[in-house]
Amino acid sequence: MRKILLTTTALVALGGVSAASALEISGFQRFIYSSWDDTASTETGGANDSELVNYMRFQFNHDVTTDSGMNIGMYSRINNVTDGSYEHIGLSGDFGTFSIGNYDTAGGNLYTSLLYDGKYVDDIDQTFSAGSGDLAGSAAAAQLDEATTYAVSYTLPTIAGLTLQVSQGESGTASEANVTEVGAAYNTEMNGVGIRLAAVSSKGDDSTGSEDDKQENQDMGLTLSFDGITFKASSANNETIGTDGVADVDIETKEYSIDYKAADGLDVAVISFSSKDKMDTTNNPKVDQTIFAARYTLAPGVLAYASYADFDYEGATNNSGSQTNLGLRVNF
Repeated sequence: MRKILLTTTALVALGGVSAASALEISGFQRFIYSSWDDTASTETGGANDSELVNYMRFQFNHDVTTDSGMNIGMYSRINNVTDGSYEHIGLSGDFGTFSIGNYDTAGGNLYTSLLYDGKYVDDIDQTFSAGSGDLAGSAAAAQLDEATTYAVSYTLPTIAGLTLQVSQGESGTASEANVTEVGAAYNTEMNGVGIRLAAVSSKGDDSTGSEDDKQENQDMGLTLSFDGITFKASSANNETIGTDGVADVDIETKEYSIDYKAADGLDVAVISFSSKDKMDTTNNPKVDQTIFAARYTLAPGVLAYASYADFDYEGATNNSGSQTNLGLRVNF
């Protein structure tokens, strides 16, 4: 990604700052065209089964380093869509990293899901019900990621491949929906194979706006990397507990993916996804989905996307079908 640097010789009156401040501005412009065919579409009243989605993002980075070696940085981004914004201030050094904001959080960093990562399938309306034009999205543990609530996070220094992070959210005076996320990841290598084990636990109060109900999410995953191939397997449980202390919703999700660097600038992937609500014994909702995807670098900073998804949803209203997505992104 090409970055524009705006430098200045003016130093903030902060003792011990050894370098001039700099602001990095970057971002991208992206269009995605989606077309679907499913059994639940009515296509009445002018409705149709295709859409063209635009996404533009501006990102701002700034950091300074003190004479003692501590790094102080900020990150903020502005989107033209309402999928949430990110911003944070971080302080890092030999002690690890402290950050304030909603960007550097345990649930947003230590997941495994390739769907949640958004490398191939992104900015598509995604719901568990897999309705018309919708695909089921990952059920990763994160509750703070892309949320309006902010958090204080602490990441311990990585020791022998082990990374630990804890985040405490603060929802403000109008809500008690404070969230705590704890995550860990272990990275190692064996006989040329990169191995990553990760787990996240997230708990939040008043998750549905009612007093005393809670949201408890957990996910864990394994990543293996070798010879340009990355295999991921993840399992998640997203549980909503009512005021009576009993779970009303328990969505169990499993995802498997193979990501392969097929050629210079070309990445391809296959993602298998299944999800069900174990507590809804009336409708027994579940969805199975397979995605074939590719991403190709046309020129430095210019990416083309293509994906095809086949899904089958069973529940209160059954639905099955497929969706094709084509995208073009320009980084700046």
